[in-house]
Amino acid sequence: MKFNTKQDFRDAVREFTIQEGRRIKFVKNDNVRCRAVCQVEECSWAVYASRDHEDSCWQIKTFNDDHTCPRENSNRAANRAWLASKLVKKVRKYPNFKQCEAATYFRSKCDLILHRNSIARALADARNVVYGNEKAQYTLLRDYAETLLKTNPGSTIRIGVTPMPDGQVIFDKMYICLGGCKNGFKSGCRPLIGLDGAFLKTQIGRQILSAVAQDANHHIYVVAWAIVNIENKENWKWFLELLHEDLGDYKANGWCFISDMQKGLIAAVEEVMPQVHHRFCVWHLWRNFNKQWKDLELQRLLWDAARSTTFQDFIGNMDKIKRINEEAWTYLNKWPRHSWTKSQFSHRPKLDNICNNACEVFNARIKEARSKPIITLLEEVRMFVMRSIAKNKIKLNNHMGKLPPVIQSRLEKVRKESKNWVPIWTGDEAYEKFEVHGQPTNMVIDLGKRLCTCQFWMLTGIPCVHACAALARVNRRPEDFCHPLVTIESYRKTYEHYINPLPGQSMWKKSAYSQPQAPNIKRKPGKLTTKRRKNADEGTSVHKKAKHTVTLKRQLKPFTCKYCGVKGHTKRGCKQKRADELAAALAAAAATVAASKAKASASGSTPATEPSNTVTPGPPAADISPLVSAPQAEEVELSQPSYGGTQDEAPPPTTTRPPKLPTKRRTPQQPVTTSVNSIQGVSAATSSRLERFMKFVPTPQFKAPRKKNP
Repeated sequence: MKFNTKQDFRDAVREFTIQEGRRIKFVKNDNVRCRAVCQVEECSWAVYASRDHEDSCWQIKTFNDDHTCPRENSNRAANRAWLASKLVKKVRKYPNFKQCEAATYFRSKCDLILHRNSIARALADARNVVYGNEKAQYTLLRDYAETLLKTNPGSTIRIGVTPMPDGQVIFDKMYICLGGCKNGFKSGCRPLIGLDGAFLKTQIGRQILSAVAQDANHHIYVVAWAIVNIENKENWKWFLELLHEDLGDYKANGWCFISDMQKGLIAAVEEVMPQVHHRFCVWHLWRNFNKQWKDLELQRLLWDAARSTTFQDFIGNMDKIKRINEEAWTYLNKWPRHSWTKSQFSHRPKLDNICNNACEVFNARIKEARSKPIITLLEEVRMFVMRSIAKNKIKLNNHMGKLPPVIQSRLEKVRKESKNWVPIWTGDEAYEKFEVHGQPTNMVIDLGKRLCTCQFWMLTGIPCVHACAALARVNRRPEDFCHPLVTIESYRKTYEHYINPLPGQSMWKKSAYSQPQAPNIKRKPGKLTTKRRKNADEGTSVHKKAKHTVTLKRQLKPFTCKYCGVKGHTKRGCKQKRADELAAALAAAAATVAASKAKASASGSTPATEPSNTVTPGPPAADISPLVSAPQAEEVELSQPSYGGTQDEAPPPTTTRPPKLPTKRRTPQQPVTTSVNSIQGVSAATSSRLERFMKFVPTPQFKAPRKKNP
């Protein structure tokens, strides 16, 4: 067997010995020869290689494959570099390859039992090889930004840095808004932008901020994203100012926002875009509400109030909450009504979302990418946006119809429900105004202005059940009365724009500016935390199909004492029972003393007492009476009881725990032995000798003869 270099031979020997489970050492290792033997001196295994006669390669000359030593499940040849080289292929194939899976792989493949720290370090090295070094990637951010601007004209990329005294700059934040995303949003997306932030699961940390909209078919459309050090008012203001510059004036275009009420976001939106329509995610509002009021009826009324499309329905639900719990009503009433109830929403976006689900979907899609270095993260976000634009463009490329599939399905559902409503024409010349009768109340429709008193038509851009009933009366199609933002034409205008491809990292042009360095961090001891802290009512499983098991706290009914019948305590802690037991003990003690006195007086002798504690003579009944009535007159403490008798009288017996019952154990049945009587007709000496060494062993169930009385 031949090898190109000596290192190839050494690697092959190490691989072979690890698979065999033996330890070896190199006794010869120079430029022309290399010899390895087993570390066990008694073992004869050896391999020898040297350069061939042409001096072109290394060739094995001697190989004794006979191990007499036992196999081992640990090997120092399986070092960090060897483990990392084996894990690189696994990490490339399975990006979420875990430490426990790596330990199982080496145990089954090589019969190696490795320490968890060794596997963790090797797995980190393998991820650095696959995804790149986390700190080294910060120095490539300017190269990445300039290449991205060159390939995607019209994009906006800003990098914020902090200068240092030594001339270097430290990375602070980065903003990206590609030209294709910007133009596609302004061409056909609904003007409602979701704002949210998410943590990066790396050693350096940071957070990613995102602005996500929705197209005409309710698909998410990512507009811009940014990397910042922390989620606060300053960073949100910086992000919103750049977003405002890219998208244009918010008043002229009617931009609206929805968020999860993050730290500093509400104040930042108010400063950058005053009096802009800003919705709050009702799901997060409900989560905060649920921390104080867990009543299911209150929670249902909260969602009913948020979904109310008319002001009268909203006030009715709020009044119900006030009647149940006024504090809960006060908490909800302090929030601006135009931020969380449909009845006060703006009609510009043609979207009635009360939850920020678009941003939640985007954060879930990049969940795995958030644990990777910064350039790998930014590239995966860009690839996700580019793939989603291309996929959505092809999805409805051959779609027939005026409305996208999601809007069409929702309209068909509304049209079926319109059969329960009866439209009545008011008599106008344009045949457009109707009064629609049904439950729970009548509604007014104006087909010309596309208005309905339920406000569903104005909020969503889709005709409501009342409008569908009126349109059926005039024999018109509801699809013709939908808003342009929910049509297939608006959908296609959105995806006319796309993102241009980007060359590989080796082809990026080097930037002339100073390269930013990675931020300085103080690493916390222990394992890196990658999972968020969940609330008490959230499940522990992260798998979507896993069944969430909720452990409810045991609800006990109020205790009722079986002794006195009063609720709130049990028989064991009943105070009345303790007082009665003490009274009975005192009565028993008094009766004992009286009986002893009566017995002493009958015999003509008195018990000896101390001079200072003498008792005046009297009938026994007079002495017993105050003893029995004493516990009824005042409460007696158990720690220091007061007795009504003299010091000669014995105190009542204290209540103590009875001793444990003796354990019953089976004792083995002893064999029945019978003494040997003296043999008749022999001397006394012979009889005593026979009695000493002879022992009669009876048969089972033998009964000794009963001795007769003389």
